[in-house]
Amino acid sequence: MIFTKIIRGFISAQLPEVRIILGDAVVEVAKQGRPINTRTLLDYIEGNIKKKSWLDNKELLQTAISVLKDNQNLNGKV
Repeated sequence: MIFTKIIRGFISAQLPEVRIILGDAVVEVAKQGRPINTRTLLDYIEGNIKKKSWLDNKELLQTAISVLKDNQNLNGKV
């Protein structure tokens, strides 16, 4: 996965769950017909963070957002 190097800096116990969140975001963004990139994934996750079903994973969601933002900063693309 693209984010493996960045994810390594986070708690290893969170790694599987964060990958699932990112994978789900990729699938949902693709279903919407939007391009799959850091910006669209961030938009999707940040837009859904307040949904009731996502609230239980708020710490993991914040970790996934941090991974995406770190990736964006690392690659210098906005």
